[in-house]
Formats: sequence, C-alpha cells, structure tokens
Amino acid sequence: MWDNKTIEWLDIELTSFCNIECPGCFRQVKRKIVNDILNKDNLSLKDLKTWITKEKFPNLKLINFCGSIDEPTLHPEILQIVEHFHSMYDINIATNGSTKTEKFWTKLGSYGISIYFGIDGTDQKSLEKYRIGSSYKKIQTNYRSFIAAGGHATWQYIVFEYNEHLLEEAKKISVEEGFKNFRTIYSHRTGNKESKTKKRDEEQEIVCKYGEQKRIFLSHTGALLPCCFLNSEFLQVYSGGGAETSFTKKYKELDEVLSNNLKYNSPSEVIDGELFKFVVDSWKSKPIERCWHTCKKAKQDVFIHEELK
Repeated sequence: MWDNKTIEWLDIELTSFCNIECPGCFRQVKRKIVNDILNKDNLSLKDLKTWITKEKFPNLKLINFCGSIDEPTLHPEILQIVEHFHSMYDINIATNGSTKTEKFWTKLGSYGISIYFGIDGTDQKSLEKYRIGSSYKKIQTNYRSFIAAGGHATWQYIVFEYNEHLLEEAKKISVEEGFKNFRTIYSHRTGNKESKTKKRDEEQEIVCKYGEQKRIFLSHTGALLPCCFLNSEFLQVYSGGGAETSFTKKYKELDEVLSNNLKYNSPSEVIDGELFKFVVDSWKSKPIERCWHTCKKAKQDVFIHEELK
C-alpha cells in the first residue's frame, strides 16, 4: 500500500503551536489529554532537509503543511523551510491567516505557493464564533499581501448552522479579492454541535484515503504515520493518555517512538516496518478501529472545491 518510492503527497505537522481555539479542533476536543504537548515543539529545518530528499522520496510532488494541532505559519523557520523546498515540490499551507505581518505574507506570496485560508465567515462576528481568537481584519490584510505578491489563495469555509446563509456572500468576496479557489467543508467533527454535515456513502470494504492518494503523514514529533486520522490516536499516546485502541496497543509494543520516528529510522524503514504492515493486514479480517470508522463507515469531512473566475 505505502512505499517511499511511490509516495507523491506528504502532509507535515510542523509544530505544536497554534494561536486560536477552534471548538472542533483536536487541540480543544482532547485538551485534557494532550495539553502537556501543546505549544512546545517544532520540527527543525535541519531535520526536514535530512528526512525529505529526492533519494528518500523519489516520486514526491506535493508537501502540504497541515497537521492535527498546528498553525504552520507560527513555525520560526517557516520562510526558510518554504525557501528550501518550493523549487523541488509544490507547496501548500493550511492556515487560519491571523498571524505575523504584511511583510511576512508578502514574502510568502513571492514564492508563488498555494495557501488555504480558513475563513468561516464574512466579518468579525461570524468568523470568531468558531475561530476563537482570530481577527478578520488581520486575515484580510494578510491574504491581500499574499495575493498581491503572487501567491495562489484558496478561501476555505466550514459550514455551520449559523454561517450557512453567508456562504454565497463569502464566495462573492473571494472572487472580488482575487482568490483562485473556494473550498466548502461539511465537517464530520462532533466537537461543535452546530456543524453542518453531508453523509458519505459507506464503502463495502476499507478504501484508504491516504493510500489511494499515495499520501503519508509526518507528525511534529518526527513520527511517520499512515494518515492524519491515526495521528490523533498517536498524539494521545505520546502525551501519556487516551483510550487504548488496536493501533496504539501495537505502537506501544513496537518500542513506541523508536520504531516509527524519522529521528531514528529512514522513511523506508518506517514504511516497510511492522506498524504499517499491521494496519494494512488488519483490513483482511478485523480492521483497526480508526480505519473502520473513517474509511469504511466514511466518517470524513466532505470537501467541495470550486475554481473561481
């Protein structure tokens, strides 16, 4: 299923820092469990240069800076990281957009990369109902600087009961402001009861989203994992808590961080190792809980992507 030679898409959780408090985010939903690991660690540019090379990932095309608990633009070396990788791979960053300065966003835009701005409203009142601590005016200043410098911006909008009526207005603003794309999200998350959902058809068997996309996930700890969904289980174990699942039990059996971390192993050693094999082998008889829930029962976000003209 996974092979370092065929991986095309790498998700990277750069840091454990974030500046806002979204109720449906893993940081808030599992706050009591993972609080001790938040706002503490970053992956270093030095390590990323060592771990992500053409030799180790010969078919890699996209690096997507988007994790379970991070705001990528808060990483102290984010500009240097983009500077290093953007000439080799397509780069995307998922951000709340309410960070840093106009100068920073202008520099980021000059690289011509893609950024998804999470803007779930059309003014401060509608935005901050979910993205608590975010500033609409600051986001507006930042995306304008980014777009003016040549960056490719996507407006990402999570639909809730309270903002559904603003969806078309948000699309209109995105066109006027020069966004290239608009992405609508119907979230499956239960952390915020006002989320609007769209039901996905259940699969007849495990259809692995990451496997199908030739995609893999790198945690801010250095752990290389099959997907972001399993990262949520991993982070609870890493923080010393959380309910035991088939995946976390196996992770503990395999010397925990020593067996799947790029600080101690090459990408091929992790991917060809027992933890990844355990996940795939489980699909033949008794799929691990996360795979069953997410990729069999199809409890995933629904994304609607539109190109803007």
